[in-house]
Formats: sequence, C-alpha cells, structure tokens
Amino acid sequence: MGFNYERPYEKRIAETMETAPDSWKEQFWDCVKDLAEHPVVLRMKLYPHHGNSTCYQHCLNVAYHNYCLCRFLRLDYVSAARGGMIHDLFLYDWHTHAAQTGDHFHGLTHPAAALKNAKKFFELNRIERDCIINHMWPVTPLQIPRTKEGWIITLTDKYCGARETSVRG
Repeated sequence: MGFNYERPYEKRIAETMETAPDSWKEQFWDCVKDLAEHPVVLRMKLYPHHGNSTCYQHCLNVAYHNYCLCRFLRLDYVSAARGGMIHDLFLYDWHTHAAQTGDHFHGLTHPAAALKNAKKFFELNRIERDCIINHMWPVTPLQIPRTKEGWIITLTDKYCGARETSVRG
C-alpha cells in the first residue's frame, strides 16, 4: 500500500485485507450479493461520490474493509459488511443536492436518509442500523456508534473516502 506503519498491528491488518484468502472474498460476496444486486442499490452507480468513485463503489469498498477488519477482530463481519454496503443509500448526487433542495447539511443528514431508504427495502438488524445511522461520527456528534462494528465503519468510511478522493485520473 505504500504506507509506513508505525504499529505492527496496522501492518498486519492491511496485509490481511490485501492478501485475504479467496475464500474470504467469496464469502464476502455471499454476505452482500443480495444487496449489491438489488435494483435500488444499483441506482447508487448513478451518483458520483468521492473523487472518481460512485456511491456504489464507495459502499462496496467500505463493505469489504468492514468485512475484513471485523472478521480479523472476530466480530459480526456479516452485519458489518451488509451495513457498509448500504450505509450511503441516500440516492441523490450530494454535489448538487444543496442547490436543488436547499439542504446544505448533507454530511449531517444523509445517514438518516440512508437508514430510511434501507428500512424501506431491507430488513435490518441492530448492527446494520448502527452502521448506517452512526457512520458519520464524529461529524454527527450526537450519533455515536453503539456497537464495535459501528465504530469500525466510522474508520473504514473515512479511510475509503480519503483514498477515493486522493486517486487521480
């Protein structure tokens, strides 16, 4: 990845994600396939998100990182992956949303919009709901993650967003 790791566990976690066994990758897809192929979720491909990524690609990236980290930490990696796949299911282009609606607080309001949409189309468990509604902490200081998986998505979301934003071309 090109990072200089100061802590050995950071390097081990990154290596786990980059060199995850094929069985992990297949099992990851089994966890999210029904969501990733759902027509409403596929609509996220229409909306640009960070850098050159779409909202769909960003959610897929977050879902995969959630899956690997939670599996490595022996947490509920299935719920973490599923929550990651639909954590930004707000279904609009946030770059133009404010001009169209007057809502200038996308960073604060989109978790609730994503949770509302996700509840409309999917049955969600406690961890999946926590991942969706609280993924923007600390930007949303009153929406504090209540689960370990919810804390992890706050990190993977920022990590993936930063990587996607910094990619040029």
